Amino acid sequence: MSQNSLEKTDLYEVTCVLGKKLRTTKRYFEFITQVKHPELRGKLNEVLETLIEANEVRRNTEHPEIYLYYRKINRHWICAVTRHLDGDGFLVTAYITGKSKRKGEQIWPEK
Repeated sequence: MSQNSLEKTDLYEVTCVLGKKLRTTKRYFEFITQVKHPELRGKLNEVLETLIEANEVRRNTEHPEIYLYYRKINRHWICAVTRHLDGDGFLVTAYITGKSKRKGEQIWPEK
């Protein structure tokens, strides 16, 4: 995805590796990068690509509607946390992590 095409819209929607449509808005992603995780500033493409091309997806065991998408970039991993509804879902947050911190039931790729 080119950065220019992304900046022309306020709603970003992608189809993830599980076939669900997931969305976020420009304003909400700015909130994530300004308040919660400034290390992701300027990394919208990387977060959306994590949903599309995840290396691994895990489901939270305590809250089964929460899914964590992981994609390796250099030495670190981007984790995009989403909430799945019936047919689609939305981005809850995203952050950079180490592989050792991954939790939950692995659902993709299947073991």
